[in-house]
Parts: sequence; C-alpha cells; structure tokens
Amino acid sequence: ANHSKEDAVDAKPAAVDANLTSPAQVDANPLPPSGGRPPGSIQPFVPTNRDSSCYDISGPKKVIIFNHRKFHSRFQLNERKGSELDVNAIDKTFKSLLWQVEVHHDATTQQIRGVMNQLQTSEETEQLSALAIFILSHGEDNGTVFANDSMYRVDHDVLFGLAADKCPYLAGKPKLIFVQACQGQNTDPGSNVRRRHTSQDSTSTYKIPNFADFLIFQASFWNHYSFRSSDTGSWFIQALCNKIRDSPTDDSILDTLLEVSRSVAIERESNVPNRPHLHQKKQTPLLYSTLLRKLYLKEGSTRRKLKNTPDSVQPTVNKRFELADHSKSGNKSDCICM
Repeated sequence: ANHSKEDAVDAKPAAVDANLTSPAQVDANPLPPSGGRPPGSIQPFVPTNRDSSCYDISGPKKVIIFNHRKFHSRFQLNERKGSELDVNAIDKTFKSLLWQVEVHHDATTQQIRGVMNQLQTSEETEQLSALAIFILSHGEDNGTVFANDSMYRVDHDVLFGLAADKCPYLAGKPKLIFVQACQGQNTDPGSNVRRRHTSQDSTSTYKIPNFADFLIFQASFWNHYSFRSSDTGSWFIQALCNKIRDSPTDDSILDTLLEVSRSVAIERESNVPNRPHLHQKKQTPLLYSTLLRKLYLKEGSTRRKLKNTPDSVQPTVNKRFELADHSKSGNKSDCICM
C-alpha cells in the first residue's frame, strides 16, 4: 500500500544521493566483546524442563529498546523521523503482555556496552524468564548499526554477550533480538507472479549449546534497504506489533513472525517518487532462530501447554544447566567441522 508521504530508508546515504557530495567518515570498528564471567563460574537455574516442548515464561519478562533517532553530524545521517511511533508501538504491545519495557534514546556505544554488562552481572537478570532487545537505527551490511557516536555490531556487541557462557543468568531462556535497520544499499524491485489454476525429563542436569535459545528477526534481507514512514513508523516494527496484538492465543511466536513477513513482503511497496532508485521497491524480513522450543507470547496459551505436559516432564523451577567446557575430555566421539 502506498502512502501520501514518502518512505525513508534506515541506511547510511549512498553516493547516489544527490544531496551528498562526500562519504561519511565513520568508526566501523566493533566494540570489544563484553567480559562476562568465566564459563562454569555460575550454574544457572531455568524455569523450563529439559523435555518441555515450550518455554515457561511465566516469570518476569523484559524488553530493552535502543532507539537511535539522531546521530553525530560527521555521519551525515538523516534524523530517523517516525522512530518514536515504533517505540510507542513496542511499548504498548509488550506492556499489554506484561513485559517490562526499558527505553534508551540516542545511546552511545559506551552506554550500550554498559546496558549489556549490566545484564550479564545483575542478579535481577536471574529473575527474568525471557528477554527481548529492539535496535532501531540506520544500518549497513554485516549487521552493523549506528549508535549516536559510532557504529556497533549486532552479533559482536549484543548477541555474543547474551550467550549462555557469557550471561549464565539467561541460559536456557528465550532471547529475542529485533533489528529495524537497513542491511545494505541494495533494493528489491519485486517480481510479478500469478497463481496457476488447478482442478484441486530424564535428568536434572544437562548441557546446552551456548548459542541456543536465540531468535533474531531483522527488517530486511542481507545487503538490502528497509523502509520507514515519518507518519506511520517503519513497515517492520508496525507489522510486528500489529500481528502480535491480533495473533490467536495459541499461535507460537514463529507463527506470528511468519504473518509479519508476509504482511511486509506482500502488502507494502515504497513510495519515493523523487528518488527513482528507491521508488516502488519491496522488502522482506529475515529470521534466524536457535530456539529449542515453542514460545507463546500470550500467557494463557503457555499455561495450557505446560499443564498438558506429561508428569514425567513437568516444568521444574530448579532445573540446572551445565555449560560446555571444552577443556574437559570424555568418552565422546570426535566431531568434524566442515
């Protein structure tokens, strides 16, 4: 659907932009990985049983929003007008689901690092049953996004610090990362298609991978633009919040995110007539998941699913995880990485 106002993109302006005469000078070095605790110094307890088919998120849940609207002048980046509409939509949607919401506006890389370190070290994190992080900014390829004063990487500076060995308090708990930012400078013109007509519990301690239990959902495919309207917010975040709000209670988050992808990809087309290289373009979100179980955002469904779990695998609060320690050897066959 087209809008009366032009759409904008969440990317560093390319040389094709007539208004720019020189490229932005940026510090593209990622932040060093957060320190965290040495592996094995904490053995985390998790609320979900080893053999449960869905996560137990009946405890406290938290959303952290990094909303980057304004940037240092050396970047030559446009202000992200309409981003506050995305923040409001996220806040309203997740508070209605009883999540705590914490917002950081125009944070510097140092401030982002402080938030991530606090997650790793605070005993309050241990009480959480789930965490969601939203990053709203301009971006480039390789998962690089802009803070107010420099650039940071979603993988190195956010995701890696939440891995089970770096953040034991969140081990075994779902960690959701949503990125509203361009992934590069390419555009997707789309292709026309038409339908062909046819005539018709076993043990209390167990080991998990450090990068299990993640879900990363980004606004656009690798190396492509994502679009935002100053009047209505970004296509991606608005579709996400609308689909979560309207989702049936028994839909898992992956069911809902499929609806988000279809909505963005099929129902939207850019409206930027004075910039032909951005006009009438399409966008498709990209999903990565290492979730091990179904995740239900609406509480009633989780409670019913857990209640129907057989007695032998009923969720138990004090289930202990053992984090991988590669310094130990055992009677296990070797693995070959290809």
